[in-house]
Amino acid sequence: MRLALCLGCIAISFLLALVSNLIPAAAEGTPSNPLPLLIKKTPKPNYGVPVPQMITGRVALRADQVITGVKGVSVTDGYSVVKTDAQGAYKLSPHPSAVFINITRPAGYDIRGNWYKPLAAEVDFELKRAANDEREYLFVHVTDTHISTNPRSVAGLTDFVHEVNALSPKPRFIVNSGDLLNLHKALVTSPASGHASFRNYVGIMNHLTMPCYNVAGDHTDSSYRLNEFPRGDHRCAKPMYWEYLGPHFFSFEYGKIHFMSVDYGYHLGQIQNLVNGKKLEYPTLEVQPVHIKWMRQDMAHRSRGTFVVTTSEADLGQHCPGFLEMAQQHDVRLQLVGDDHVVAHKRRPVPYRTGGALAGCWWNPKAQQLCPDLSPQGYLIYRVKGEQMEAFYKGLGQRIGIVSHRVGAAWKGDVEVWAHLVQPQPDERLEYTVNGTDWKPMQKIGQPFLRTLFAATIDSTSLPEGHLHFQVRSSATSEVRSRKFVVANGSGPTGFKEDALLTFSVGKATSNTKNRKAPNDKVEVVFNGKMIGQLTPKSIKAYSFPIKAADLGIANTLSFRFSETGDAMSLSSPLLKLQGKELRDPRDTALRQVRTGHWGNTAADWGSFLAGNPDALDETPFQRHQSRFCFVLSDLK
Repeated sequence: MRLALCLGCIAISFLLALVSNLIPAAAEGTPSNPLPLLIKKTPKPNYGVPVPQMITGRVALRADQVITGVKGVSVTDGYSVVKTDAQGAYKLSPHPSAVFINITRPAGYDIRGNWYKPLAAEVDFELKRAANDEREYLFVHVTDTHISTNPRSVAGLTDFVHEVNALSPKPRFIVNSGDLLNLHKALVTSPASGHASFRNYVGIMNHLTMPCYNVAGDHTDSSYRLNEFPRGDHRCAKPMYWEYLGPHFFSFEYGKIHFMSVDYGYHLGQIQNLVNGKKLEYPTLEVQPVHIKWMRQDMAHRSRGTFVVTTSEADLGQHCPGFLEMAQQHDVRLQLVGDDHVVAHKRRPVPYRTGGALAGCWWNPKAQQLCPDLSPQGYLIYRVKGEQMEAFYKGLGQRIGIVSHRVGAAWKGDVEVWAHLVQPQPDERLEYTVNGTDWKPMQKIGQPFLRTLFAATIDSTSLPEGHLHFQVRSSATSEVRSRKFVVANGSGPTGFKEDALLTFSVGKATSNTKNRKAPNDKVEVVFNGKMIGQLTPKSIKAYSFPIKAADLGIANTLSFRFSETGDAMSLSSPLLKLQGKELRDPRDTALRQVRTGHWGNTAADWGSFLAGNPDALDETPFQRHQSRFCFVLSDLK
């Protein structure tokens, strides 16, 4: 993972109120309904046994005591793919590095017994007809579970299993797109600790009432069996994953979708990082040629009429040579990824959706279990209808979600706020308050899958300028969710007679920034609706703009007007300096607290913002899209 998160700095009382209603019960380390570890026997590699020159076998269907061969099923050793013939027979010459033989689940069938087996001269598989229609179904995309021996991680995973098992309709399967565990990337975690973490993960996930398809990630690699698979071997650090979860390259089909799981982490001894004065070997994050060959074959052998969805720890467009060509040739429509601990859908040549993080930050209670975009720890739920896919993010332990207006957004005039309620009870509704006392009903506006949408239209001119603590609650349960906004209608005297200074930089390099960009054309700087200056095109520089006392309000806004459609830029945190103090945007303050809570005060200034066209620059854990900022003068008091 590239990050872990947290809270602690300016306007503490304001932000504690923000996060307090986002924390699920799992964060306390005690699951509401504990589960014993359920460890199942799994196929293991035949270490030290010569790889057969040829593997033959049959894929058969057992129905009504009749066994028949199944044609067209993909069989693979993780390096090459063959299909069964009309009698269900196959013949495969395994790669010298192969450890398993496995099949791709065909749509409309389930696999009896294990879907992967150790290498042998003859390996058979058996299918049965799937019980459910696959034209419409739900599945769950979870990521970054980061399970360890930390009791908070086990408690959170336990609550996740209970929660997913209780969803109705029940998801058909789960995809976990990487960082299943929290092992050290440099393979310094002991094998004993790795076994304990894997046992915690599989021991809880085995209580799921639906299959789970796992993606190996760089925090899942283990120092186990390094003598047999040393650094430089593309199989290095994978044996523990194999023994608990099976192949780390595989595919399965469900309905119209061919899902393909890709592990992009290799310990090749090529990357040395200096950590606490010691050089440590970190993984090479690029799919290697032996597995690129498998990917091409696997997609080419997919069933007719299916399209491809990949699951991997990060965007394969950045980590797999030739992936864009593969995607065009084999109809790859979406990537399910993790690693960044943010909730984002990125429209790139091959779009990808990042699934937040179930962990939030188990290992550090100061993080308040928030992701770096201030989303709660949680997961995505998908509905598939034919070739159509839609999704929403659900906070762990949360049925209520405020789904419009980000943290710290400015309210002006009439404002419509949306919230959803997952699996509502009969006659259950949502209510809201802007003062903590008077609760008003929200209006039901829609019923998408698994949840009901509610809305409330609020006249913000009737509210005092400055911070607003907005709350939503259920009419049937005790659940309450809240979010801080800013009322900024430009009314109300400030009482300040002193001028202020607005400062920020554009395009400069700061720690952990991926995007460093100046605008292509002229950009006007607008403060409280009034242009106060311009930014120089294609220029990386720092800016200062004086703000007269007469132009200050209780709640002040900064925005940018781009001359060129589609233009964008990176900028540092804008500061409004007044009376010897620095004011920040409320969301900026919250994001800084998330960072400092995990890494310490030096992490406060990591990252920056991205303004302008949201499709021009991808967000990262340390760079958030934001083109409007607020400064509330009451924060000075």
